[in-house]
Amino acid sequence: MPQKGISTGLILILLGLAGYFGGGRASVTALIPAFIGIPLLLSSILAKKPKLLKIGMHLAAVFGLLGFIAPLGRLIPQIIKGEFELGFATVSMILMVIVCGAFTGLCVQSFRAARRAKA
Repeated sequence: MPQKGISTGLILILLGLAGYFGGGRASVTALIPAFIGIPLLLSSILAKKPKLLKIGMHLAAVFGLLGFIAPLGRLIPQIIKGEFELGFATVSMILMVIVCGAFTGLCVQSFRAARRAKA
């Protein structure tokens, strides 16, 4: 699981950098995926140490969940108000929801398997 967290963190950092440098407008909000990706990456690296596996992966799961919920907080109101436009920022938010949602789902699956293995 730590390797999946590292990969997810790197994907989010690249997504943030692509939004910042490739979106036409250099805006700090374009870096939001990177702001989630960096702590996710660091906590996953921390989890590579056997004694810190549990805390590292739980931290990574929290950042994954935040990365899933945060863009939904912007996308859902846009859809409800009818202001949804498929631009670069919207695609970035959708990708962040997909990447973080998949990672969080994998974390939950892994935590459940670990609990079953203990019992």
